Amino acid sequence: MYLENDLYSIDRKLLVKAVSIITRSMLENIAGLSGKIRYVPIKNTRLFEDMFNTFKDKRYTDILYPAEINLKIISYIRRIKMPEKILSELAYMKQLTPYTYNHSLTISVLAAKIAIDHSQKNRYSPDMALCLSLFHDLGKSRIPLRILNKCSPITSDEHRILKAHPLIGYVLLHYYFGKDCKSVAFSSFQHHERLDGSGYPLGIKRLNKYSHLIGIVDTLDALISARPYRKTPFSLRAAIDLLLDESEKGRFHKGLIHTLIRYARKEKPGTKLIIAKRGRDKEPSGNSYGKTAPRPRKTSGK
Repeated sequence: MYLENDLYSIDRKLLVKAVSIITRSMLENIAGLSGKIRYVPIKNTRLFEDMFNTFKDKRYTDILYPAEINLKIISYIRRIKMPEKILSELAYMKQLTPYTYNHSLTISVLAAKIAIDHSQKNRYSPDMALCLSLFHDLGKSRIPLRILNKCSPITSDEHRILKAHPLIGYVLLHYYFGKDCKSVAFSSFQHHERLDGSGYPLGIKRLNKYSHLIGIVDTLDALISARPYRKTPFSLRAAIDLLLDESEKGRFHKGLIHTLIRYARKEKPGTKLIIAKRGRDKEPSGNSYGKTAPRPRKTSGK
């Protein structure tokens, strides 16, 4: 695998030259470039304030509850420490692409909530889910805004560039976390992989469990968000219907999708979960997500 452009860290170190093949030895070298890493608590930073504000997002009124669980998640957030340089990276992302920044914070909180409910059965650690999710889209800070903010279907070339963001994030996280990068780097590298092998960048089926959890909540938030390529967001019901369909195709873990359904049924807590027939809410019109523009026809000159 390779990147089409030079990749620099936030402190302007050249990590990968354009079209260089990225190997395990290269990643090990990148992980050793930072030297001694200074970890800092985020509880007194603007990042903490922004994560706290996630709980006020009206889109998640039917998911981020009750108050005592939210307070528990906030207590986990207060304990987070991260490399100082990655705080600068997140600040850069906030300035460059506010949607991606806020999306990352939302994914982090949602993953932590699900991890709390599945901590015994699936052995998820809420702390790990919270931290790993926070960096899953780091690579998008190196994707041109003309692609990220495009309203019409992207071209196949643009799609190829966009699909490089998991690899870009993977490399960056090796640099920022050094020798401790393994688990956190997978949050970037695998979050678009699917259990049936239909994802990218490698099309693998055996996934890190946190990467798979991140992939589910990442999809949910993208669907119910206002985006340039879609005039109207999905409703929560329509988004969960789509996730259910994906789980039936073997791409997502059904148990995690059922957890989201239980959250959305907060008016009937404790009742037996019955999966209703899908299709109550329709997909919004004018959605160009996942669609690529047709290649222009070649014309022969006279």
